[in-house]
Amino acid sequence: MMTNGESGTRVEEIAWGIFRISTPVSAVPGGFTFNQYLVVDDEPLLFHTGLRRMFPLVREAIQAILPVERLRYVSFSHYEDDAGLHAWRGVARGWRTPAQGAWRAT
Repeated sequence: MMTNGESGTRVEEIAWGIFRISTPVSAVPGGFTFNQYLVVDDEPLLFHTGLRRMFPLVREAIQAILPVERLRYVSFSHYEDDAGLHAWRGVARGWRTPAQGAWRAT
C-alpha cells in the first residue's frame, strides 16, 4: 500500500504481523531504498529508524497500520542510528534512553 505518493513510501506485509516500510531515494546513482520493519504484536517494535528527515514518512506509514502511540520498542542494526531515533522520543509513551537501561517505551 502506498502511504505517501510524493515520496513513494510504501508498506507491505511480508509475513504475518511484519511490515516493511520502503522509501526510495534518487540521491544515489541507480537509486536506493531505505527500509524499516514494523513488528506488530502486544508491544510493537520498529526496527531501524531511517534518516531524521524521513521521520514524517515513517510515522505516516506506521499510522496506516496502527496508532503510533502503541509503538513500544525502537531498534537499529548499526552504531549510528541515522539520527532518526531521537525523533521517535515524542511518539512512544514512557520512552527511556540506553542510559536508563533500555530503548523501550514503558
